[in-house]
Amino acid sequence: MAAGSLRRISKAIAVVLVSATTYLPVNGAFTAPDYGARTSSVLHVPLLRDGDIVLRRGLDMMSRLVLTQGDAAQFSHVGLVVLQRNIPFVIHAIPAENGRTGGAVLESFAQFVSPSEAAEVAIYRSADLTEIQAAMVRQTAFSQLGLPFDERFQLSNIKKVYCTGLVLRSYAAAGLGLIDARAQIEVPLLPESVVPPDHIRRYPALPLNLITSFSP
Repeated sequence: MAAGSLRRISKAIAVVLVSATTYLPVNGAFTAPDYGARTSSVLHVPLLRDGDIVLRRGLDMMSRLVLTQGDAAQFSHVGLVVLQRNIPFVIHAIPAENGRTGGAVLESFAQFVSPSEAAEVAIYRSADLTEIQAAMVRQTAFSQLGLPFDERFQLSNIKKVYCTGLVLRSYAAAGLGLIDARAQIEVPLLPESVVPPDHIRRYPALPLNLITSFSP
């Protein structure tokens, strides 16, 4: 078969793959057909689903503070993946700093894992999460958008939210407890026990599979 014909067939297959899946395989890795702000990080990311848990080690002052809590923490922030027209976004809760609005926000996945935001990224998936539960996780995550950031890190305060609390509440609404008792720590001057982001992966109460990890 002529080389030109092979190229045309390969292009046609690529069009079908893009329309049918979230990502198009490229040399064994994956990239999105319409990813918004593109970074080299997208080449490391497999097919994402609603409810995937994405952790990052951030670069800002708050991240450095969070990394001092718990036992040798690797990640300082966590969010939930939600798909919008097959494009991945992340719902997460951040403090107001550097001119950014704080609270629970929706951000493109590419921006969340960009080199300007993350030194390291890991994505985990619950092996027990059904499609119905994933939809409930997604719905609850969206319901928290706009909540102010909780600087006292109280899981009991439903009027505010911090990053780990957003993820835990979203899974709890689907009937899934993400963490066991070891995940909670006492922090001086805070009114109740806190769950650092890194403890979601370190002390899970249900099976979590590492999908990928990378440095942007």
